[in-house]
Amino acid sequence: MRQRFRSAAEASIGKGQGNVRVFGLTMAAIATVTAAVQPVLVRYGAKRIDPMLFAAGCAVVAASSVLPVLWLRGELGSLIDRRYRLRLMGVAIAGTVVTTLTLTYGLRHIDAVAGILLLQSEPVYSLLLASLFVGERPRSRQIAATFIIIAGIASAVGAGGVYSPGWAAALLALTPLFWQTAHILSLPVMPPLSPVCITGARYGYGAAALALAVVALDSGALAQLADPTVLMTIVAIGTVCYLLGSLTWYAAINRLSLAWTTALVIPGVPLLSIVFAMVFLGERATLRELGGISVSIAGVLLLVLGADGVRRGTAAYAEAVHRPIN
Repeated sequence: MRQRFRSAAEASIGKGQGNVRVFGLTMAAIATVTAAVQPVLVRYGAKRIDPMLFAAGCAVVAASSVLPVLWLRGELGSLIDRRYRLRLMGVAIAGTVVTTLTLTYGLRHIDAVAGILLLQSEPVYSLLLASLFVGERPRSRQIAATFIIIAGIASAVGAGGVYSPGWAAALLALTPLFWQTAHILSLPVMPPLSPVCITGARYGYGAAALALAVVALDSGALAQLADPTVLMTIVAIGTVCYLLGSLTWYAAINRLSLAWTTALVIPGVPLLSIVFAMVFLGERATLRELGGISVSIAGVLLLVLGADGVRRGTAAYAEAVHRPIN
């Protein structure tokens, strides 16, 4: 009898774990698409709309969508809970304010394909942060993968001024550092905080900071909101790239290990991004850029393949790289 109950319990647990993994994989697939379209849509908006207004508007749209959900779930108070608020503000500054501005100003001046290649720099920062804050000694495989990624990015240098102007390229290359920082700050409190709560904090605090910046530094840009096309562009990009991208990514890494999820997402993002850039922006990747992206993807896969698919606490981010989101 005991054996029968034990077998039934094990079967139930196995089914539950299977459902969790299926849901996590579904969220990762959606996150892949939103991450792939992000550089393309951000470049589209940044070239046509005042960059400060565009950055603030996207964050405000995402915040306006997610904060009511938090209120209905009874989680709104967590954003100002003294146990979490400083950390959540840090997540918002690193993951929303800084990255939104660097992406917007960077992609305003550099085409989306080159931006995609520069954003592959994240594993370099991941290895650095893991060494500094997790106390991990880099293994030879990690070091080799990092050099491969850097080689892939560097291979496009000199290809018709693809990384020009240099300051804009630097902004894009630094963007993943702040994405990774935001995740290192958020993972230790997820749980008890939910993915929706982390998303609400990122955009609630981030939107407030960016909106104040627009009013203080660029208030004349607000007149552009009278144009329905501008308003619709901001709403669409804020909803798809920021809100949906963050919700699906946090939902995925809350159920699967960050490294393993990245191994699923990374190969698809740059390839889909190139397709989207061709369709929506009319851009074409050079053979040199395609080669660089391929080399970088190989380096990322070397870094993360073989990782366990089950999230096992906050140390899971030690080898992790974050897909390009908001």
